[in-house]
Amino acid sequence: MKKLLSGFVLANVLLLGAAQAHADDAKPFISQSEFAERARKAEALAERVKRVNTYQTKIDKLHFNNGEWERRSPTVQIPELDANAAGAALALLIGGALVLVDRKKRVAA
Repeated sequence: MKKLLSGFVLANVLLLGAAQAHADDAKPFISQSEFAERARKAEALAERVKRVNTYQTKIDKLHFNNGEWERRSPTVQIPELDANAAGAALALLIGGALVLVDRKKRVAA
């Protein structure tokens, strides 16, 4: 169903887009110099947006405390220890150690 709907939307865009392009014969295509100028403006705008985003991330790392800016420490995810899983963890640890010891004995023999 999604493929059918997306195909229908694509067909409409292609047909209506082509019809609108052919219907507007009075408007000429842009020249290469106009295209280059628009590309330069788009690159300058993209650079400004990148710079703003960079400064925004730097500001997000700071916070205002008692009239001064202080650097925030990085957020660290601390895993939660589950007391119910302690028995299973110890069993795995001891079992793994026994397997390693047994393997070492077989290699030595």
